[in-house]
Amino acid sequence: MAGPLPKGPRTASVFDQIPTFPLETPAFRAVEMMPVRAQGQNLIMIRDPLNLIEGSALLVPDPLLLVFMEMADGKTTLGEMAQRVTMMSGQIISVGLFEKMVQQLDEALLLQSDRFAAALRKKYEEWASSPTRPYKVFRVPAADRLKMLKELGDEFRRHRMSSISPPVRMELPAGSVAGILAPHIDYQRGGEAYAWAYRALKECGTGARTFIVLGTSHRPSQSRFIATRKHFETPLGTVENDHEVLDALATAYGEDLYAEEFLHMEETTIELQAMYLRHLFGDDTIKIVPILTAPIDDLLEEDGTPRATDPQVEQFIAALRTVLDKYGDSVALIGAVDFSHCGPEFGDEQPNTPERAKEIERDDRLMLEKVEKLDGQGFFDSFRPDQNERKVCSISATYVAVEAMKGRASAKMLTYQQSSTNEQQTLVSFGAVAFLKPGMEAKPVSRIILATR
Repeated sequence: MAGPLPKGPRTASVFDQIPTFPLETPAFRAVEMMPVRAQGQNLIMIRDPLNLIEGSALLVPDPLLLVFMEMADGKTTLGEMAQRVTMMSGQIISVGLFEKMVQQLDEALLLQSDRFAAALRKKYEEWASSPTRPYKVFRVPAADRLKMLKELGDEFRRHRMSSISPPVRMELPAGSVAGILAPHIDYQRGGEAYAWAYRALKECGTGARTFIVLGTSHRPSQSRFIATRKHFETPLGTVENDHEVLDALATAYGEDLYAEEFLHMEETTIELQAMYLRHLFGDDTIKIVPILTAPIDDLLEEDGTPRATDPQVEQFIAALRTVLDKYGDSVALIGAVDFSHCGPEFGDEQPNTPERAKEIERDDRLMLEKVEKLDGQGFFDSFRPDQNERKVCSISATYVAVEAMKGRASAKMLTYQQSSTNEQQTLVSFGAVAFLKPGMEAKPVSRIILATR
């Protein structure tokens, strides 16, 4: 493997900030909980966003457990919990019941305790010591690997064969595509949109072999932009990190790009791009520069554009433009972006009726008109009236890509798509955009039709 061992995440500063609580005043961890029906009974499925708990855990929704979860705030003692429940229920509840419950939950890493902090630190330090980032999306046991690869190949073929797949010939000038916006939704729902973006990049691209990937980060962070020097493993082979280009970007940026590098461990938005690049280009000569972009929704409440209100945003865009100028056609830009997330499962009261889906598409297309005009300010301002009610998750990555390409490209929307599931409970929209070099705007392709008499 080429390149030095990558810098690891700053584990000391990161983990020193994690609050822990003694088991006498326990705190239940922030996990995702969902009611499910399994094994003939109603259960609570726990999903751990930190993936300390492998897979998912199931809890029996015992009333005492539910009350404990509400009271476990890191301040209330077990004795106070027992006293409160005794007074509420009229039945004597001993402290011993809560002590036993706490022991079991702590062993399951569901409490924000010293045990949890130690497990988290160990996981991150093991990850930091590796020069590569293991893939997550299609990871299966070794015995199932061949089956997984076959199914993945079938999936890629499907992307180019459906009614919403790209045409056999892309109507873009050769050598024109200097960057793309591609989805980061799963391949099953967004595969055809991936195909639009990546076929444009390969068949009509500038010949770039290094791709700066702006991945959407779905977790809060103090840093707006987070890099890693790790190479990215995929089921199809490892995609190397271009350390030369990354170092040039980090130097031009002038801020610490690695302070929260650990966020790359669980975030998959860049992984999905790396795998599609490896699939489509089919060799190991391509490289990526992986950069996670954190949300900038908080700046919607500020006057002015993100560049004017946040020094990190201004400095990073300037650095990105410097690097694109330096390397020219040998480097291309990829934004891993999705659009709206609407429906009850995303916190909306209104289901995704056909009428609502049309409203979402209308608003999305108005937003995308700003992208096609490379109007970063107009794009960002489009979210101000309702404070991003559609929950577009990739405002940051899209804004940065648009601002980086301004004056060096035009933009063309290739496809817009929506995916609705779960009886109108979820709707996600996404698409593909190509950034075209100046003077090489898309033109209709003349087709010769052979006719027989």
